[in-house]
Amino acid sequence: MRTCLLALSALLLAVPLYGQSADEAPWTIDHVLTQRSLTDVNIGPDGSRVLWVKETPDPDADETTSDVYLTYRDDPHGGDSTATLQLTRTGDNRAPRWSPNGEHIAFLSSRGTEAEDAGGTQLWRLDPRGGAPEAVTSIEHGVRGARWVDDDRLLVTAREQSTRYEEHLEQTEDDADVIEDTTLFRPVRLFTVHVATGDVTRVTDNDHQIREFAPSPNGRYVVYSLDDSPIDADARNQPHQFLLNLETDKTTEIFDEQYVDPSNYQWTADGSGFYATDSHSSDPEHEGAGITKLYHYTLAARDYQEVPLAWGDKGVGYGGYTVVDGGVHVQLADGPTFEPRFYRKTSGGWTPEEVTDERLEHASAFTAGPDGETVVFSHSTADTPPSYRVGTYRNGDIQSDETLTTLNENLDDLPIPRAEVVEWEGANGETVNGILHYPLDYDPDRAYPMMTVIHGGPSGVDLDAWSLGWTVYAPLLAQRDAFVFRPNYHGSGHHGLDFVESIKGQYYELEIPDIVRGIDSLTAAGTVDRDSLGVMGWSNGAILTTQLTIEHPELFRVAAPGAGDVNWTSDYGNCAFGVRFDRSYFKGAPWAYTEHYIEKSPLFEMPKVRTPTLIHHGTEDRAVPYEQGWEYYRALQQIGNAPVRFLSYPGEPHGLGELSHQRRKVEEDLKWIDTHLFGKTSMQERVSERLLADDAPLSLLETADVPARTDGRYGEQVDGRLVPETVTLGDTLTVGRFEVTRAQFQAYDADFEVPSGTADHPAHGISADRAQAYVEWLREQTGRAYRLPTAEELAALKTARAGTSENTPAYWAGFTPTPDEFHQLRARFAQHSTDALLMPVGSRPAGHGPDGGGPLVYDVDGNVAEWARADDGLQAQNASALTLTGPRADAAPTPPRRVTGVRVVLDR
Repeated sequence: MRTCLLALSALLLAVPLYGQSADEAPWTIDHVLTQRSLTDVNIGPDGSRVLWVKETPDPDADETTSDVYLTYRDDPHGGDSTATLQLTRTGDNRAPRWSPNGEHIAFLSSRGTEAEDAGGTQLWRLDPRGGAPEAVTSIEHGVRGARWVDDDRLLVTAREQSTRYEEHLEQTEDDADVIEDTTLFRPVRLFTVHVATGDVTRVTDNDHQIREFAPSPNGRYVVYSLDDSPIDADARNQPHQFLLNLETDKTTEIFDEQYVDPSNYQWTADGSGFYATDSHSSDPEHEGAGITKLYHYTLAARDYQEVPLAWGDKGVGYGGYTVVDGGVHVQLADGPTFEPRFYRKTSGGWTPEEVTDERLEHASAFTAGPDGETVVFSHSTADTPPSYRVGTYRNGDIQSDETLTTLNENLDDLPIPRAEVVEWEGANGETVNGILHYPLDYDPDRAYPMMTVIHGGPSGVDLDAWSLGWTVYAPLLAQRDAFVFRPNYHGSGHHGLDFVESIKGQYYELEIPDIVRGIDSLTAAGTVDRDSLGVMGWSNGAILTTQLTIEHPELFRVAAPGAGDVNWTSDYGNCAFGVRFDRSYFKGAPWAYTEHYIEKSPLFEMPKVRTPTLIHHGTEDRAVPYEQGWEYYRALQQIGNAPVRFLSYPGEPHGLGELSHQRRKVEEDLKWIDTHLFGKTSMQERVSERLLADDAPLSLLETADVPARTDGRYGEQVDGRLVPETVTLGDTLTVGRFEVTRAQFQAYDADFEVPSGTADHPAHGISADRAQAYVEWLREQTGRAYRLPTAEELAALKTARAGTSENTPAYWAGFTPTPDEFHQLRARFAQHSTDALLMPVGSRPAGHGPDGGGPLVYDVDGNVAEWARADDGLQAQNASALTLTGPRADAAPTPPRRVTGVRVVLDR
């Protein structure tokens, strides 16, 4: 594990590993929010093919799409590496599964079917050799889960059809919610679906809701869990587990020991039993935070036993487990990393064997196929984006692995902040750890600002793994010359039972010292500026952010909490699981421990807060009730000791789902941090921004470079000659800011007529030959590679940089005429001289990029048309004062010679 004891000598010797050179593209919010991810891996029966789902954020649709992909380990076309095909394209597909013989694929999709009475997600079948997907089911309330039971049938979970009472409510448009009504807890049952005919047959007649299920490889048995109540505020209604013999229809309840309710079932290849995991804590009656244990159920004995992991009190990590040939592979919890281990199954139990592949210490996903040897895993660190690998696993060793697929290649061109695991002495004298991200241009001889970003849970954990999203975005802060500190405080998971349970009954008492002492260690080492600290977090990260600003009101210059509690007395009843959470962490019920609840509620200490605070909350949050955000805001607003801003996100639950809301959250965070930590903008400037859009002409004028002038004329002086000013757009095109003016053209042709007062008008009446001769003259005079633009460049310039109202017939008419109207107006235009219709360059609003940035460019689709190089010679294109592109025309009509001019391009 890459750890670093926070000692002064170690930090002073550190050197920057990742610098940001001038030609590297900066990080943007788009880079953070549009990352693609890989999920739902399913390996084929013989290990040669892998199904997986790519999740792709779609800003236009304001949602994340998901589609199924197929990767061949051996390219069927003879290539040297894996080959991948996209199998679905509708963006609403998930959970692909190979049939046992590998001939068909079943997956779930919410795409529409032909059945009018079918809604929600349905089961679909696909032939991997080709052809369109076929709907297998048309169930009224949709399919919730699906698994193959043999080559012809799948088991699915689904609701029965609507009851008469439900139909009545729908017909009468009765939308009242009956909260936690057990009589309305509609059964979810198991059914078999014959894929060829679509016939659906009920398998179980349970009264409640089947959640997870897993059929045995031979299709004889299925294990499933049954939730018998809609009430999940407390832990009295634990799910029950059953084993169903599909041949005899006999159902047996298993795992009937109180508080043992495993899930995440995986059968062994021979069908002799299955593994499952279960959470274990000292207060199971509250389902309190704990560790994960691994169990094995033996079919012949109809009994189960705990798999002895021999790993202290840490248990199975977030990387989970997977059944492999000869036993089971487990990603054990090991603080910010994993301890990978192979447990060989023997007649007497399990024998642990070391896994030496260090990559698996950073593998948060590890899946094996039916052959027990083919595995897919992901690898990343806090400063290394994920790679997805497929290989062969034998006795704990990974052999012959290769890239499964590559996602987010765009990150390869970005500077990634250096990150490492750090340790320090926290509460109770115990060593705690966290992740530290460095500024992009880190210099060990100076101190930097730092944002502390706190994870939720509280039993979550910050792993030494890639984490980038709307709650954690270290690169956006690192390129602002700041450290990002992510502490694993007491109460965090992945560190053992004692550690995760240490805060029960003493909330805040260990976490706050942990975080502050971590900050103290960094500031004492001289790398972090103690006067430039900020803190933020979501959920429990927000809860601790709030408490930090109360206990240490002078420590932080800025705070940005999201979806955090401030009043535990009201949380108990308003949180969906408030009873079990609050009883676990706050000793019991609020009426029994009233003073303790009040003492632990930050609401009653809000007068101490001095830190400018930005609050976020979703309106439909039931994990941390939306009302908590209002209590927080109203307290700070009424007390008035600290600036406060509150943003609520309509329709959002505990996590923000809509990409537009995620973007707004990050934008607001950065503006708040820029204002109060970095001092880049004042609140007065931010209010001004709201009055005037960034792409308004006045805003652009204020931020743009001033156009070059020589002796009062537009252009630059080169060797005593007036030449056009050029600007660089993006990385590819350097182009004239204006059309070539009459004064600039006269520098080439002394006989070119420039009437008094028109020196800055565009040169017009220019023939193709004269345009070409002009740029050749420019090359000779300056030694620079001037040329005429290509037709493609000029068309792209028009698309990307046209102004909002350029000098065209639409300007002079006061409206955009139709082709027929323009035909009727031509005679009116013909009555006027060219000089009367043309304007000095730059008279009309400038064009700018899609983001409102970049240098201003003028008259790219108006004033005069411009010569461009095409396959068949030079052609004049884009609109002018006398020509206009119709809304359905491919290009502007050929402009008259009298309104044709020149714009130059400079090759660098």
